[in-house]
Amino acid sequence: MASELLIYLHPLLGTVTLLFALVVFRDGFAQRKQRLRRIPAPASTRVRHVKLGPVTAALFCFSWIIGLCSAVLLRKWEPLATFHGKLALLTTLLFLIMWWLGRRLVANEKQLAGTHGLLGLLALFAGGLTGVLGLSLLP
Repeated sequence: MASELLIYLHPLLGTVTLLFALVVFRDGFAQRKQRLRRIPAPASTRVRHVKLGPVTAALFCFSWIIGLCSAVLLRKWEPLATFHGKLALLTTLLFLIMWWLGRRLVANEKQLAGTHGLLGLLALFAGGLTGVLGLSLLP
């Protein structure tokens, strides 16, 4: 019974993480629109984006690890045997790259903003697709 509950921990954490990612993306996209209009973005969106971005990347890593452990230890599957697992690994790597680029943006390397935003859109799409694919794996 406890293992059944643990199996649902990963999808729950993944869903919460995707919701965080949506908020972070929304704030980043608002900043992009303001930047292109040459209008300063509200400080609140930047602060929230800079604070929640690393948290979201960490949650994606944690969710991926929990999912891998759930698959291997609780469900006795081979590691990364599903497309869901492989895409989740790619998504997690995208979020880590975005985190790294975001740190460089905060350090004033503004030329990376476009790449950071494009990766954000790609990672959000990949994360959503990963979640949809994961629905078929629920017990």
